[in-house]
Amino acid sequence: MFLVEALGTADSVAEIGEQFAWLGCALRSSPYQRGVVYCTPTISRVPADTTETTLETDAGSNVIFEIKFRVQQSEGSLPNGQCWQDMFRNPVVAKGYPIPCRAEPNTGLEIPLNIMAALAGTRRANVFSGKLFIKGFSTMLVPTKRSEDLLMWHYLYNKDGKYISYLDNTVSHAENISFFDLEKARHIVGWCSEAKL
Repeated sequence: MFLVEALGTADSVAEIGEQFAWLGCALRSSPYQRGVVYCTPTISRVPADTTETTLETDAGSNVIFEIKFRVQQSEGSLPNGQCWQDMFRNPVVAKGYPIPCRAEPNTGLEIPLNIMAALAGTRRANVFSGKLFIKGFSTMLVPTKRSEDLLMWHYLYNKDGKYISYLDNTVSHAENISFFDLEKARHIVGWCSEAKL
């Protein structure tokens, strides 16, 4: 149990509660060895007569809230836009929180370029046959589409950890992507219109 005392306006206290609820979801370990789990927080008011702890303040009114977390495992096969899940062993997704607006919804996971490259096991982008890739030893990220400020990527990898070749690319490559585009774009892993497995 973790007890926090917050003093302030109703709006500021609510925002603090939202932040603790998000932290509780985002920093939670998955109870499963593999696969994505979704963690949904619920915040509820605890009736005053059932609490064991009484908070004494000069502010006058005390309200106690409880944050609980429901963890659900993802079910089914991965549809288009979900290849990012293969970048992790057992990620926890904080469900119910807004993300920055996108020109195209439901496209995958937004991730900073440096973290995306690190998860692919490399620190550099490469050009092969005139096309840009982010490639590790057994992993490869292929830019598949550019839409306004978004650059969408598809994640390919060898499950057995063996070397992956640039020629193993099975998705269509977005045209005219430069190193300059990498610096300016928001990066989304998981979008491709069609992939051959």
